Amino acid sequence: MQKKILITGGSGLLAFNWALSTRSNYAVTLLLHHKKISLLGVETDIASLSSLDECSFILAKHQPDIVIHTAGLTNVEACEANPDLAQEVNVDLAKNIAIACSSQGVKLVHISTDHLFSGDQEFSTEESSTSPVNNYAKSKLLGEQQVLENCKDALIIRTNFFGWGTKYRQSFSDFILDKLKNNKQIDLFSDVFFTPILVGELSKRTQQLIDLNAIGIFNIVSSKRISKYKFGIKLANCFNLDAGLINKASINDKKNLVKRPMDMSLSNKKVCKILNCIMPSIDAQFQILKQSKAAKLLIER
Repeated sequence: MQKKILITGGSGLLAFNWALSTRSNYAVTLLLHHKKISLLGVETDIASLSSLDECSFILAKHQPDIVIHTAGLTNVEACEANPDLAQEVNVDLAKNIAIACSSQGVKLVHISTDHLFSGDQEFSTEESSTSPVNNYAKSKLLGEQQVLENCKDALIIRTNFFGWGTKYRQSFSDFILDKLKNNKQIDLFSDVFFTPILVGELSKRTQQLIDLNAIGIFNIVSSKRISKYKFGIKLANCFNLDAGLINKASINDKKNLVKRPMDMSLSNKKVCKILNCIMPSIDAQFQILKQSKAAKLLIER
């Protein structure tokens, strides 16, 4: 009998790609809110998850073995402009899901972020002191705390991912490729660093942690930090596009942006040790992205 996975935020890039990568081994249900989508071999359901009762009802209805909680308000500017909405989506919803999963004995995987630190050090670990610099990061950190308090066996994944997005929501790599394919110049920061990972690699490593019944916080990211600018240059070269269209920029020159950490790089030593693995290089992940055009065509339907 296949195990059942319920994925919240079902129309998002992460949820959709997660379903694509796991539907052959699990019975997957995508939980949708506003936008309706369909994917062969994957069930869907509509729910608001706005209350604990609603969360409990959905879990009782589907009886999943695992919940992957990807739903969240991830737009930094939107979180800053509407802190009440950020609280509702990133904190209260996480708390309700955690309580419902704990009471019904469901394994919870909560997807967090790499924005939780001040940005003045490289390769933050799971034990590094958090110091959020904007409301998005503050709300995601509070969401983590609610999950840990209300679901002791939960698995929290801090990450920054890329992959084929949807027509209505581009990923960072989509944004770069789309601009370059249309011969448009783009500015990318040479002084902002991160450790991004391909969605398929992220879901695979998370599933391996689930199989080990791991709990607590894990960073699932690439092994080397890279600037947004270098990320764009490497991506352009992999797809044989004109890297000369990418301009080197500084985040300090973008005065209209909400403050962000300049170094979001995370250490993956903990997850690599427990899984006895080495994460593929960014170049190798770009090659996988390039070869997975079938996934892109599925998403674009």
